[in-house]
Amino acid sequence: MTRTEGGSIPQADDTQPTAKPRGGSARSMTITLVGNFFPAAIALATGPILAQSLGVEGRGQVAAATAPLGLAIALMTFGVPEAVSYAVARHPRLVRTAARNGFLLIILAGLLATAAVLSARGWLSGGELEIQHLMVVASLAVMPTLLLGVLRGIASGLQQWSMVAWEKVLASGLRLLVLLPLWLTGHLTPFTAVVVLAAMPVMGAIAYLWLPRRLPPPEADTEKVASTKAITGYGMRLWIGTISGVLLSRVDQTLITPLSSAYQLGLYVVAVNVSEIPLIIHRSVRDVTFVTDAHRSEDAKLAASARISTLICTVVALGLGLTMGWWLPILFGEEFAPAVPIAALLLVAVVLSTPGSIAGAGLSARGRPGLRSIALVIACVVNVGLLVVLVSEYGALGAAWATVLGYLLSSALNQFFLKRLFGVSMLSFYGLRRSDLGILRRYAAGIGRVLRLRRRR
Repeated sequence: MTRTEGGSIPQADDTQPTAKPRGGSARSMTITLVGNFFPAAIALATGPILAQSLGVEGRGQVAAATAPLGLAIALMTFGVPEAVSYAVARHPRLVRTAARNGFLLIILAGLLATAAVLSARGWLSGGELEIQHLMVVASLAVMPTLLLGVLRGIASGLQQWSMVAWEKVLASGLRLLVLLPLWLTGHLTPFTAVVVLAAMPVMGAIAYLWLPRRLPPPEADTEKVASTKAITGYGMRLWIGTISGVLLSRVDQTLITPLSSAYQLGLYVVAVNVSEIPLIIHRSVRDVTFVTDAHRSEDAKLAASARISTLICTVVALGLGLTMGWWLPILFGEEFAPAVPIAALLLVAVVLSTPGSIAGAGLSARGRPGLRSIALVIACVVNVGLLVVLVSEYGALGAAWATVLGYLLSSALNQFFLKRLFGVSMLSFYGLRRSDLGILRRYAAGIGRVLRLRRRR
């Protein structure tokens, strides 16, 4: 048995009980893909509803109120959900110990996160009282959302991908079901929109009601690999990168209002909605890759995941980029037409970040989350500096350029660290191999067989 970076959580060897993939990586990927697709589809449906009902200014107010919520949830986890997932993936029989310690730590984090949002609302709102009031409402969802993250970490570590997918389907589906009647009856205001956007994700916890029945037999934590100290140690090393990663992807939405205006944020949010469509597939690949590589590390599989994910993201991004000048103003309203070039830049950022994101998942899965964190910290510092310089001058377009450069730097550093420590060639993450096409063909054939069997039933 070897020790991970920092010596907190031992690496499992072949004698350790590890989580068994349920139905193989292809099945896991498909379930995760469905789980990620549904929220994105709902976001694409609710985006025009919010945009056309609230207008650019109102949509900007809602985004300004909820952006600190998302930022606080991601920043103040201290890496606990990911650490729980990692510990459970390595040692499934210690899931009860990991869960108990994870929940204890996340409650403390939730109290700090709520206080942070309330304390910073004056500055983050740009001095607008209405936005400050909306931030108070959104802050009430911080604690339950953080607790939900630990449940998701447990389910992911046990490779219960169906539960994780159902959580996302329930949360996003309920959001649409509540927003629709509010919109049709004329009651969709910035206040009601904030309540729905903040509260509905928590409802996804219903998906984990049956999780206790799926837990493996317990085992004494004789090596303290799921202790509070071990979870905190791994989580804190990962958390540094999480902070930077979240700042890299979300701080732009938090800073645009104080640096520019709510109008610019309204345009930017719509552009983000469009650019996140290619991420549906990439996040599915990344999430499954993290757990499967933690279970058994294989360089060839890691590189193939990066290449295939990049290929599909590129195809989807090109399709969106070449057509959105036509459909985006129709879908969201003519006043959002200036969001088209912003969305185009963000699509470029998504494609550039894909190989490095998979490399970062590989670093974390192999017990070196600190290196992924270093890459994200460096990229974050560059990104924030660019935001301060570019947003005040160019608004949302400047924020998009800052995102492109930050993502590119983070991606390159993750791949560099993976090569230095584990000898994985950076070039292996790019291009297209015949074996990749074979993987895609086998995957498509497997999905086809499943669909034919279901039809016969």
